[in-house]
Amino acid sequence: MSSGEMRGTPAFTGPLSDAPTGLLVSSAPGDRLGGRYTLLGLLGVGGMGSVYRARDEELDEIVALKVLRQDLIGEPGMAERFRREVKLARRVTHKNVARVFDIGDHGSDKYLTMEYVEGEPLSTLIARQGALPVARVIEIATAVCAGLGAAHAAGVVHRDLKPENVLVEKGGRVVITDFGIARACIEDAARTLAGTAVGTPAYMSPEQVQGLSDIDARADIYALGAMLYELFTGDKAWKGDSIVTVAAARLVQPPPDPRSKRPELPTACATVVLKCMARDRNDRYATAQAVAEELSNLTVPAANRKVMGTLVVPASPEQPGPTAATSPGEKTVAVLPFRNSGAAEDDYIAEGLTDDLIDMLSMTRGLKVRPRGVVMRFKGVDSDPREIGRDLGVQVVVEGNVRKTPVGVRINSRLVSVADGFQLWAKRFDRPEKDLLVVNDEVAKAIADALTVDLSSPAREAPTDPVAIELYLRARAEYRKFWHVFVEKSVTLFEQALERAPDDPTILAGYAMARARMAFGSGDNAPLAKKAAERAVTVAPHLGETHLAMAHALFQLGDVSGAVRSLKAAIARAPALAEAHMQLGMILAEVGLLDEAARWLETAQGLDPSAHVTARTLARVSFMRGDWERTLSLMDEARRVEGEFAYRANIGRFLMWRRDQEHARQIFASFPAEENERISAIQRIVWEALINKTSPFDLPDYQDILGPTSAGGWRRGAYFHQLATEMAAYLDDDERFQKGLAGAVAAGLIDLAWIDMCPLLDKYRSTPEVQRARIIVEERASRVIEAYRAG
Repeated sequence: MSSGEMRGTPAFTGPLSDAPTGLLVSSAPGDRLGGRYTLLGLLGVGGMGSVYRARDEELDEIVALKVLRQDLIGEPGMAERFRREVKLARRVTHKNVARVFDIGDHGSDKYLTMEYVEGEPLSTLIARQGALPVARVIEIATAVCAGLGAAHAAGVVHRDLKPENVLVEKGGRVVITDFGIARACIEDAARTLAGTAVGTPAYMSPEQVQGLSDIDARADIYALGAMLYELFTGDKAWKGDSIVTVAAARLVQPPPDPRSKRPELPTACATVVLKCMARDRNDRYATAQAVAEELSNLTVPAANRKVMGTLVVPASPEQPGPTAATSPGEKTVAVLPFRNSGAAEDDYIAEGLTDDLIDMLSMTRGLKVRPRGVVMRFKGVDSDPREIGRDLGVQVVVEGNVRKTPVGVRINSRLVSVADGFQLWAKRFDRPEKDLLVVNDEVAKAIADALTVDLSSPAREAPTDPVAIELYLRARAEYRKFWHVFVEKSVTLFEQALERAPDDPTILAGYAMARARMAFGSGDNAPLAKKAAERAVTVAPHLGETHLAMAHALFQLGDVSGAVRSLKAAIARAPALAEAHMQLGMILAEVGLLDEAARWLETAQGLDPSAHVTARTLARVSFMRGDWERTLSLMDEARRVEGEFAYRANIGRFLMWRRDQEHARQIFASFPAEENERISAIQRIVWEALINKTSPFDLPDYQDILGPTSAGGWRRGAYFHQLATEMAAYLDDDERFQKGLAGAVAAGLIDLAWIDMCPLLDKYRSTPEVQRARIIVEERASRVIEAYRAG
């Protein structure tokens, strides 16, 4: 696509420039196609191409505009076949069929325009509600039959009928879309791709799977039956691990009976489904009208009757689950790291704006946003954002840059479709520094509008004090560095920000999390963390980060069950909050739910591969499962993410659990000599005991580092006593073992998995001391599990 192909704005050619251009005006619309259609927003992306909401500037009407994939339209003869099919589709004029208006060219792209239907696809309805009442299914199916009958009468077969291609308008009208890409049901060899299956595997008729050329209206009847099955049961009729498996199953198996999924379904309903889905097309209904007549004869119990109305209702919050999968109807977006076009010391501004925008969009229902850890690897990468978007598997990308100016900040941002490079929105902001986060709110709202979703989080009152904003962004950057010295600095910066914006929930949440992280070393921080988190939740209960802050505070105060409840609340509000997934996985790993812990941790790692703690906690789970090779691999990953300190502390501990003195000597010898000189006191104690079997308990370092645990929070006390217990078991020091275990339990230990699965405890597990300790820890763990299982 050359720069001359766009009208009104330049074509998408690469990274966003900071220099003023025709693209980056104060408010740029989306691209205009064919000199007539202005793109207003992305409606969806399917197998045939991208669908946009657009304005017909000549008639001043809103239309749906589909840009076809170039690899499809570029096939020899396809353009002419497409033109003929659209001519046929234009003959279909029925209220249950979206009208096809026009076709056109825009450079090398080809598009068609259709009636714009404001509603939702059946696929979204099924995903949200599952199986529908029988009366509701009959109403929908009767409307679909009416639309199919009109199309078939005009000589057009859909060939790709599926829930995604049936829309329910806000007023209740049911509308079939995409007839413009169907091939006519007349035998014309010029229009047939011999041997090629056209359709979606879950809904394709057996004759389509076989690639037969004489496809007729009965293929749509089959797809209608598969849709009916799904509407009645909430599940697909044909499922499998691969497209081939899904498509081929219907050739060797009879159609599934919906009563196997929904036993109370009336027999007459099941009969309609099974006849529609008959393997032999001669055994199916001959026409859509025949299906409609059969449906109209069904007697529906009064309890199943439901007045037809709008199906577009807000989804209720769901129980969070460890998954990053995209739901039907969701749009996928990546916010690429904003570029800092100013001085190097201003990098924190670009990074902070990127993080803040990701957080805001992640709370928007209908969007699946790639998390920070996934996109940050592209920071400073000078590549075509469309290529990055394809690498990330998203439909649209947001890119931008920021630069401090003598009078404030300049922010350039734009939203681009990955499939075809069309620009959906672009804007340049020249604002005073006090509006830095307010601009991000405007960007998020514009992106939500361009993607035709509602920004679901209530409007926030972003801080407008430029000093508070700068302090907050600097504090957040320090907090992400994880280790004590950086977090301590972040606490100071957060406090300074709060002096200027004392009731800002975002700053309060950040401050609470930083204080909670400091509580490991000094327990006095935990009450301060809780106080700030309570204020944050009160001001902004809709924000995931305020509940995450509360979870961290409660955890450090020893209320692990309360922490779990807050983590669930955080994830329900912000499903892409990697830190919440990680913390929940870590807790579940300790209370013994290893499989569920692994799923939460793996989700956290997928959301943010650069996050601290996740890989080493997964390594611990793998060890407990008996997978040593996986443990070593995950520890290598932890070493890459967190550095030498975390690696040495944890790999040494695992080797001690295995009593693997020889392997420990080999690993220690591989460390650079200068690194061994800088080894921390606590690591020196563990490695000396591990390699040389030297008792550490009377050493000054032990007394100074591991002895006085009361200064820290409960977590520090439990952890250090666990280390002492492990070293005593490794050295066969029974007296020290009992003392260490008692200290860990007294501190508040919840680590039931450690008591049950750590190999060092095998020798002692049947002793009265361990049995008593286990009863106490199991009771604590059961309360945590109860909080996790609660709805």
